Amino acid sequence: MLFGACVRSGSAPERGSPLTAHEMRERMIEQNRAVLQAEREDIQAFMDSMALPFESTGNGMHVWTLRSSKLEAQIDTAQRVELRMHIYGLHGQEYAKRFSQSVSVLRDQEAIWGLQEALIRSHVGDSLICVVPAHLAHGLAGDLADIPPLTPLVYYLRILQ
Repeated sequence: MLFGACVRSGSAPERGSPLTAHEMRERMIEQNRAVLQAEREDIQAFMDSMALPFESTGNGMHVWTLRSSKLEAQIDTAQRVELRMHIYGLHGQEYAKRFSQSVSVLRDQEAIWGLQEALIRSHVGDSLICVVPAHLAHGLAGDLADIPPLTPLVYYLRILQ
């Protein structure tokens, strides 16, 4: 005797049927992971091309520091520093050239989180190259003027005072 069933298995949704909330959530998580992985690969390729000993900060950002003097004190978190900076994308797009900007090390609305993170670890006189992932730069929206959404940035900094 042979028995068969005409019932579909519940594991695969019918073609054309709407996705469940769980399936939509899983699909978005998958897409976000793919975007983050692509960003990590781009950042790694950029750092490899520079051949400098970048240091990871533990949150996706990488910094290379040329220390001007071992005698200079580390910047205090309440300090305001004067910077000279150039901001680029990973593929050489120039976004900003600021010959001088004053920034508070912490809680400055004009400075991205990645820049503040780099300054916490620095000394007056240092030159830095900071590779800042999108989530520590301008995030999902970009800066609504020059920097596109989800753009990792490269900051070339000189801490003047």
